[in-house]
Amino acid sequence: MEEHFKNIDMLIRKQQFQKCLTKLGKLQNELNTKVNNPEESSEAELVLFTIYKILQSNIYERYAQIFIDINQVYRAMQYLINMIKIEKELFKTQNDKESILRLCNSYAKIGRCCFYCCYYEQTFKYLDYAYQLLIKHNLKQTGVYAMTLTLLGNYYRFMFQDDLAEQMLFESIKIREELYTRQSIEVADSLHGLSQLFSDEGKIEEAMNSITEAISIWTEVLGYQHIKTAKSIYLKGNLYLRMKNTQENLSSAEKLITESLEINLKIIGESSQDIADCYHSLGKIQAQNLNSNVFEQYFKKSQDILKTLYGDSHASIAIILNNFGRSYFERKQYEEAVNCFEESIKIYTQLCGKMHGNLAITLKNCADCHKELGRYKQAYLDYQKSLEIYQKMQINSSQVNQLQNLMSQISDKYLED
Repeated sequence: MEEHFKNIDMLIRKQQFQKCLTKLGKLQNELNTKVNNPEESSEAELVLFTIYKILQSNIYERYAQIFIDINQVYRAMQYLINMIKIEKELFKTQNDKESILRLCNSYAKIGRCCFYCCYYEQTFKYLDYAYQLLIKHNLKQTGVYAMTLTLLGNYYRFMFQDDLAEQMLFESIKIREELYTRQSIEVADSLHGLSQLFSDEGKIEEAMNSITEAISIWTEVLGYQHIKTAKSIYLKGNLYLRMKNTQENLSSAEKLITESLEINLKIIGESSQDIADCYHSLGKIQAQNLNSNVFEQYFKKSQDILKTLYGDSHASIAIILNNFGRSYFERKQYEEAVNCFEESIKIYTQLCGKMHGNLAITLKNCADCHKELGRYKQAYLDYQKSLEIYQKMQINSSQVNQLQNLMSQISDKYLED
């Protein structure tokens, strides 16, 4: 079946997902037939049982990869859960290099899915399982270890642990470059993550360099009309949004994000995280026009897709609500802004607890609205909660100073309120 798996991997790479699913279904039927008609010898049966288990795990992994690529992560997780069960069994009996790599591969991939679903404790649990097991068995110079580092880098980036994120991503690039060459899709994957980190840190030039290189690799190896290329094109568009607010930068952002949207719509249809992200960013571009509320329809479209995929509570929905609020604030629609910020705060608290950088940002935004509405007591309390997060997480010292100044400015009014 090895040749069959190679063909399926090639089809996944070419984004011919329906053909992949058909071939996987046939392989599953063949495997089921062989399992139901074992060899006579008990010794041979034991050997075949192990082989069948490995084949079954490989089938589950391909199913999972397809559903990860098309953003159906809950379906992917079902296959990965079954894959992990098999790999844990095999690990107990074999405990060799290959069984460890397969088990860690399944842990890393389900950790990635958990991250998409905002299951952050489970994300770290699975990724750390893989990370520690690979180190314990001296398997650091492997593709599975490099993949795990990339995923941990993305996790730490979201948790505002930028130094750790950078360490993980640079190490993953080094290993992947040694294993696959600089012009590999594996290196492009790590460069994409590094660009996201640089973007978050405000290092726009470094982010632009990393994502431009990633796009060049994706295009050379996979082609321009590919969902992985589209993901990096989208990120490059967002970098133009984060640059100086000029018509030229906005036009560049809109062009790239629209290209990404068109590629994704062509390949995977309307309902996916990537498409929701594109609508969200197009809404941010529209929000630059303070004389129009056209941004609302883009944000709403993005929000609806995400709710269909994940339900009402997801980090991406909280981000959209925060941007809804900021757009209303800029239009002096303070009550509408407060409603959006408070809903965003509720989601962040539910998903991340009371200590997360995005929660601190949204609390500060909400406080700004209360201040404009003359609700100084509520503004002071929200500023205080935001400040506490920044201080405890030891991030963004300039924001700490700004919050302290804002609290000082309204302290007398707060006491009177």
